[in-house]
Amino acid sequence: MERTLTAVSAVILLIGCCTGCGKGKIKQAIPKICFMYYRSFEKGAAGCFCDSSGNCYTILSADVMSMKLEELIANYEAGKLEKDIKFLKKIDEAELEEAYMKLQGAVAKEKCELRVPDALSEAEAPRESWYGVYYDENNTPARVEIHANRCMTDINSVNKDVNEVYEWFSGSLNGNK
Repeated sequence: MERTLTAVSAVILLIGCCTGCGKGKIKQAIPKICFMYYRSFEKGAAGCFCDSSGNCYTILSADVMSMKLEELIANYEAGKLEKDIKFLKKIDEAELEEAYMKLQGAVAKEKCELRVPDALSEAEAPRESWYGVYYDENNTPARVEIHANRCMTDINSVNKDVNEVYEWFSGSLNGNK
């Protein structure tokens, strides 16, 4: 009887492992640059980004501001941006990872789009955009806009988790944009 119970238990455990028990918990690597912020205004633009270790940098160079995402990440990883960026602050890695997991879940469900109002004010104002970076189905870095401010109007995502990621990211920058 004891052998039968042990054998049945072993079979149940094997079935659970083979059918993907816990399958939804697989974590994808966080891209080296994982969150970004840009602000454009009449006389120019400004921006910053955070890396997967929680280091946030202000972008000093117009050349870096205009780089495509893959080029930006490659140059950052290769240490080629030292003169073009300035350390801004360090944010908590555990919080960053938690926010990134929420973003990754929303991207996987394809529910990240912004809820743009039918009419925006015609006021001239800076344009702000907050982004999360993820790997697409081809394992290529891509970015998704998680919040925007156009014509002095905040534009949120249709996804509650994405809005929470934005709140965390903008709060983490804490006026250091």
